[in-house]
Amino acid sequence: MLRKRLREESGYTLVEVMVSIIILAIAILPMAAMFDMGLSSATTSGNYDKARALANLKLEQAKSLPFDSDDNTIQDLKDDFPFEALASETPTAYDDGVFLSGPMDDPDEDYWDNFTGFEYEIEKRYMCPPDAASPSQNWSSDCPTPTDLIKVTVTVEWSEDKSYETFGLVAQ
Repeated sequence: MLRKRLREESGYTLVEVMVSIIILAIAILPMAAMFDMGLSSATTSGNYDKARALANLKLEQAKSLPFDSDDNTIQDLKDDFPFEALASETPTAYDDGVFLSGPMDDPDEDYWDNFTGFEYEIEKRYMCPPDAASPSQNWSSDCPTPTDLIKVTVTVEWSEDKSYETFGLVAQ
């Protein structure tokens, strides 16, 4: 009687179980890759957001300054921007209209922890008046007769050769 009952017992064979495991593995592996790709995309997006915030911060610092101050104790855009209080309390050297920051990892400032691994470049170019030979407007760091219009370009770079660039015009 027991034999008859065991023969009538229905269930899954080992082959059926193995086939179902293989089918599940084939369906789940691409989903795991999608999670990895989603995490990578979120990280990249976060870095772009940080770069945009840093670039806009530096551009707004430039826009908030007076264009040209006769008082040497007041920082102005024309003569001594950018000013890096992190490095020193004197205006930063500014060669050929381009300023390169160091890595954003000042241990004394908690704010800069948000930008660890980011570096920025500020380029300041004067608008030159058009000349008769070339009527288009030119941007240069050393115009013979600069106008009262400066183009400030901020480029932020971080790992993986990624960068973000923004610019603004500042007039007197």
